[in-house]
Amino acid sequence: MSNIKTAIVTGASSGIGRAIAIHLAQAGMHVYMTGRNEEKLELIRDQIEKTGGRASISAFDIRDIKKLQHFVQQAAQQTGRLDVMVNNAGLHLHGEIAEADPDIWREMIDVNIMALLAGSQAAIRAMRQHPDTAVGHIINISSGNAKEPGKDFYSATKHMVNALCEALTHELADEPIRVSNIMPGAVATNFGRSVDPVRIQELAGKLGIDVEIKKDEHLPDALLERIHAAMGQIFLSADDIAKAVLYVLNQPQNVVVREVYLTAPDVYLGKEFSM
Repeated sequence: MSNIKTAIVTGASSGIGRAIAIHLAQAGMHVYMTGRNEEKLELIRDQIEKTGGRASISAFDIRDIKKLQHFVQQAAQQTGRLDVMVNNAGLHLHGEIAEADPDIWREMIDVNIMALLAGSQAAIRAMRQHPDTAVGHIINISSGNAKEPGKDFYSATKHMVNALCEALTHELADEPIRVSNIMPGAVATNFGRSVDPVRIQELAGKLGIDVEIKKDEHLPDALLERIHAAMGQIFLSADDIAKAVLYVLNQPQNVVVREVYLTAPDVYLGKEFSM
């Protein structure tokens, strides 16, 4: 078995997943990354390898549960261990329940819940097969929206993620496998996928950026950097979430961090962002 820890990160081609993958690689882990955009994954892998890190990639739709579980098994087989599983992939599609296409609900359930369950199951089985690993760790990236499950359908799916974390915690209580739940508040990287494009367009205009924002698309890196630089008291950065993951992983064996809720100061104090 390799002495180098193995970590898996889903939804790693951009945003929070990308930041987590890079930070884990910088911490000396061999990071296995999955996402739908192969080109972006290749760029991240190259970035990690140029700085002496180790990374492997596989591009596929995480709703394909068999592929996801095979990917997890393959990572453990190739390295002889699995130490960390980060279920980061998530999807927020807009639409009021009374008006939405039911396919939207199914897609969010498949990504936010089913993929997390399938990834966790495969990770647990892999960790059990390699008992020489001192402690396995499953980290689920939920959302601050889970605190308001009645807000919309997306929030309800993240509330279920929290419940599943508790269920796994009980199931694995007698095993050396920890489960931690991280709930980010407003993060600049996912801002464009959870807020009306009109509001984002207005925000970009106030920051002096002329850019076309399309619904459900990721925001350009330049805009994300400007948003966070100008409004750091409202938006967290992807690096903030990645550092929280490292904090959880770096605790001694007698300490288990069950839940982390991260928000920017103004959000925590209840100050509402207005355009």
